[in-house]
Amino acid sequence: MLLNRSLLKITISPNPPETALVQSLQEKAAQQLGITLEDAANFVFTGDASNTMYQTKDERINILYRDGSVKDISEVDNALIQQNLSAPVKKFYICSLR
Repeated sequence: MLLNRSLLKITISPNPPETALVQSLQEKAAQQLGITLEDAANFVFTGDASNTMYQTKDERINILYRDGSVKDISEVDNALIQQNLSAPVKKFYICSLR
């Protein structure tokens, strides 16, 4: 399967996948590949990933004004970076056979 470049399908969701869905996909993978349910867990698995879009402490975005002055984007009067963009975003994924 992997040698033929038939890669896994990844579905991303804001909510964790339901256990029943994971079990049904594992059963389907076991039937397709002719393997046990324990081995099918290697082809159907879940997880989560988190990312922060803008880290105010680690990253600096500078704005160059026409007069030559440079200011950090967080110091601009009408800040372009909102506070909710600096909060971590967590997504859940499920990988399965196509």
